[in-house]
Amino acid sequence: MTVARSSLTRRGAFAAAGSAAVVGFAAACTKDSGTISEEEGGGESEAPQSAAKVTITPADGATDATAAAEIAWTVEAGEFTEFALTDAAGAAVEGAMHPDGTTWVPSAPLEWEGTYTATVKAADEAGIEAVATSTFTTIASPGNRVGIENYLPGNDSTVGQGAILAFRFNDYEIPEDLRASVERRLFVTAEPEQEGSWHWITGRALEYRPKEYWQPNTQVTVRLGLGGLDIGDGRYGEFDQDASFAIDAEARLLEADNDTKQMRAYLDGSIVQTIPISLGSDEPIDGNDARSFSGTMTVMSREEESTFVSDLYDYETDVKWAMRLTFSGQFIHGAPWAADRLGNSNGSHGCINVSDEMGEWLYNFVRWGDPVVVANTGIDVPQGDGFTAWSLDWDTFKSGSYLSA
Repeated sequence: MTVARSSLTRRGAFAAAGSAAVVGFAAACTKDSGTISEEEGGGESEAPQSAAKVTITPADGATDATAAAEIAWTVEAGEFTEFALTDAAGAAVEGAMHPDGTTWVPSAPLEWEGTYTATVKAADEAGIEAVATSTFTTIASPGNRVGIENYLPGNDSTVGQGAILAFRFNDYEIPEDLRASVERRLFVTAEPEQEGSWHWITGRALEYRPKEYWQPNTQVTVRLGLGGLDIGDGRYGEFDQDASFAIDAEARLLEADNDTKQMRAYLDGSIVQTIPISLGSDEPIDGNDARSFSGTMTVMSREEESTFVSDLYDYETDVKWAMRLTFSGQFIHGAPWAADRLGNSNGSHGCINVSDEMGEWLYNFVRWGDPVVVANTGIDVPQGDGFTAWSLDWDTFKSGSYLSA
């Protein structure tokens, strides 16, 4: 892929040598190394040499690049005009500038043990061109690669306005000093554009949300660019993960209030259904706190039929119209055995009970990612137990980013 000057800003990737240092690259090609050339004229005299000096990283001859390598360059005494990256066969590698403007990022991980050539062109004030190249090789595929549990929406799916992007590293905590470098490889684009942020719940669990609920009909594209990324302790990201999905044209919201024992269903801001409910028991069950969690959660899954098995409470129960709210097992579901409690008292093991009739209505009403607000139960949903980003105010949520200003 070739990048011309009009595609980039001078400020980001090629403003000063310090830019390359920020992203951790070593010194690279210089004229003395033979990697910068100027066009020569005919006759007995040489054409004027360009005053522009270009430095590229990874350096020419480097053999320690990973499959997640990014290309950086600086230009002194001139202006950048063009960039291209090719593989060993000369085929163009697709990519784009990082949103922070400091590096060029391939669209997919590079091949392990692959050879690549980066070419940068620049021109001095007189318009005389300088060309720099850097040919580098990536390392062999490492054995200690770390995968993720991916909770992204399915490709081409349509989801609710509260959709959270979430994933967890498998049995590995990212060292704190590397979390910023990991986070800058997590790309989210939305059309129309909306302010959003990642939030580290722990060193292995992250969530992303916009400042406000997604706008209707938003198109969202996600790339978790972790394949080949150095994540510390001799470990590397296993693969990239991608998803493209849409936000529904309709905005749905459920609100459950323990004080009134009622749930209200909203469509585009208007109440379309009021449902009697019974929540988690106010008193401990078998010595365990069984209260439903308060907070803003989202619908994580929908199951027409399910069998609930609890080791904590030693029961196995078949249910219908189950909509998951937490990893720990709180659902909205049909509960015909709770008919006498609906609308007046609590008694479940933490789930929100509704009649089978209303369970079926809710099952058909909601989508994955619809927000569910539960209030006045006396216990807040733990962060990370489900998709809990909306339970934090924006400033608190954004402060969990290692890239926030």
